[in-house]
Amino acid sequence: MATIHFTPRTFLRQTSNEILQACFGDLGVLQELPWADLANHDIECVYDGWQNLPESQRLEIERTFEEAEALASEEGVKTLIDEGLFHGLDLATELDALGNFRDKAMHVAITHPRVFQVAGTIHHAHSLSRRYWRHRGNMPLQQPDVSLAALDQFRDAISAYFRQNEGRGHRCTVDTYLRVDRYHYFFAYPDNYADTYLGHDEHGQFVRRPQRPAFEIVFLFDPVDGTLDVFAQGGKVVQESLQTIFCRTLLHQELPPESPLGHPYELNGLKSRDFLQTALDTDPGDGIEEVQVRKLRLSVLGGAKRRITLEADPDGGPSAIYNMLDECLNRHNMPDALFNITLAQFHFRFVHTGQGRQQTLTFEVSHPNTSNLKSCRKEDLRLIGEKYLRRWGIDRA
Repeated sequence: MATIHFTPRTFLRQTSNEILQACFGDLGVLQELPWADLANHDIECVYDGWQNLPESQRLEIERTFEEAEALASEEGVKTLIDEGLFHGLDLATELDALGNFRDKAMHVAITHPRVFQVAGTIHHAHSLSRRYWRHRGNMPLQQPDVSLAALDQFRDAISAYFRQNEGRGHRCTVDTYLRVDRYHYFFAYPDNYADTYLGHDEHGQFVRRPQRPAFEIVFLFDPVDGTLDVFAQGGKVVQESLQTIFCRTLLHQELPPESPLGHPYELNGLKSRDFLQTALDTDPGDGIEEVQVRKLRLSVLGGAKRRITLEADPDGGPSAIYNMLDECLNRHNMPDALFNITLAQFHFRFVHTGQGRQQTLTFEVSHPNTSNLKSCRKEDLRLIGEKYLRRWGIDRA
């Protein structure tokens, strides 16, 4: 999409005096101008009056004009109309009598400021460089969790990801919008690296002021078609990490492969102690006395070589590996959404029949598609291992 260049005098000339008077009237300023006697496009006294306003009022009007300029197109007006429908407004009829795109955009800014603000945000998202958008299909067909708790987890996971991997993002703000009762937009604004502001303060003095601007990440999720589009500057690793964070925190699922056959082993269910209860659900006929997870390898999002391997005491019981997780991980710096389980070692101990040594089965499973269970020479034990990998949702092939 072409970049919109805002020029104050051009904007004033192409906006009707009636609309301009209403805009300034909202702030209770410039009502002394002879509006009734001014010809359209006779804007010098309007321009001078605007520029002589106190800075706060002058800048507020300037922001409104810039945002209206960005929406002053056929596509921008359509965005306003679509957002109006979501708010129960028939803006198509309301705007039909207005002569040009700037009048239409300014009319909505004056009479329906919330519609104007949301439409401007959505329109801005669609004007971002296509180079940094990544589209993904095969997403879960479900509504995202937009509760405050889920959005806080989403925000904190994004912050932790950039803090751990890039040394920025120490604070983050997330805004969410629903468009036409279908498309969910999430705008994340993590802190960028520190910078210095060069400019003038409210007293006209030139200042150098430290600042920490935000950078922008946009998520667009369609639960009907099962698609997720993410705008983020960075390569494939950054994009897939953000997709994973979105799926875990707002959909409460693991990120599915883009191809349903992409990887048969999913190990992230082992993050939770709830697996201990799941592992107790065995069939008596299989003769299983105990199941342990003895080893876990954690791979940190965004760092292909950043791994943590935990090996529990074999005599520590089924909960030993989870006690290690709790003891070794700082969950503020490393929330669940920020790492994958990429290897697990399972140990099955079978009920002793009284004959010979007590049977055991130990094997490893690695994401995405590797396991040494196939090399087990005792077919009956191998079949039991494969059975429970499927039951526990680890083998998804």
